[in-house]
Amino acid sequence: MIFASDLDSTLIYSSRHCSLINEQELLPVDFYKNQMCSFITKPMQSTLEHINESMIFVPVTTRSRDQYTRIKYINDVLKPKYAVVANGGIILKNGIELPAWSDISLSKIKQVVSTHDMIKLCSFFLESDFVKTYKSCEDFFIYSILDEDKLSNSISNGEVDINYLRVLRSFCKDYNYSVSKQGKKIYIVPNCINKYDPIEYIKHLENINVLFSAGDSLLDYPLIKNSTYGIIPSHGELLLNLQREEIGESVYITKESGIYAGQEILDVVHNKFHELKGTSHT
Repeated sequence: MIFASDLDSTLIYSSRHCSLINEQELLPVDFYKNQMCSFITKPMQSTLEHINESMIFVPVTTRSRDQYTRIKYINDVLKPKYAVVANGGIILKNGIELPAWSDISLSKIKQVVSTHDMIKLCSFFLESDFVKTYKSCEDFFIYSILDEDKLSNSISNGEVDINYLRVLRSFCKDYNYSVSKQGKKIYIVPNCINKYDPIEYIKHLENINVLFSAGDSLLDYPLIKNSTYGIIPSHGELLLNLQREEIGESVYITKESGIYAGQEILDVVHNKFHELKGTSHT
């Protein structure tokens, strides 16, 4: 069995989401410029380590390779056989890029408008005063960081349409790109680069059919909808943008939100694994 999971705001949580939790309950997992950036809880640690020993755990993230390798706990302690980075553009096997998959991704990206050209086309948004910065991730997609105060003021003053995100999505759709808003970050991603296709590739490599998955954003939807059993945190973009019938009957929505949703996700996967394992033995 495979457990493929998004990381940020699904399994690991930034410090702003942990302010009400006793520090002794937290395990720092991501460090940037000697600062602790992201955490899991101590109970999550033991459950995740059991899952990692019992099945194939595959982290799946929009992070670049460098951003992913900052997560020392996953890289140095769990050491998963596979990791998917750049929203599915790159598979790492034992920490090394898998060339066969990278070739597939590059051939896909050649069929659509390049991120370089898409930056020019989306300049009406990316060059706005309320966009702090933007860049391409591994040449597979674009992400930008909003100045939320400036954006709020611009909307209040009538300088920016409150439906700016819908306008951007409609524009990008014509170029086979999708738009995802996660907190203050906005991702502009070609539809051909997604989080499920590399997992399907790994399933074939490992000859495994049963797939558990978890994720909180629209970028996780291809993974969730193609899984044997998907899990969505009760917070985040995905749940806000989909109807129940779009989510599907084989998808579980957590009762908890925030970092405690991360614990619930791992508990559900752990229990489901033993439930299916018991059924197969029977």
